Amino acid sequence: MHQERLPKYLQLVFDKEAEHGRKVLPMDNLLVGKSRKEASRMFFEALVHKTRDYIHVEQVAPFGDINIKPRVMLMKSDL
Repeated sequence: MHQERLPKYLQLVFDKEAEHGRKVLPMDNLLVGKSRKEASRMFFEALVHKTRDYIHVEQVAPFGDINIKPRVMLMKSDL
């Protein structure tokens, strides 16, 4: 998945999660079924989009779960 496509993909995923009342997406959910190479690329892209203020990334403890929350810029943009 290219960096240009990740925000659109995340919009779709967060919209679907919102239908079930969930506002946080565990990074593991995005990586299910991905190869190691694809998973590392998606992780890197998530960090890039964090710097662009599309998402908020949170990890409470070292080696703990990584959670992603949408930012207004992601959900309001027409990607």
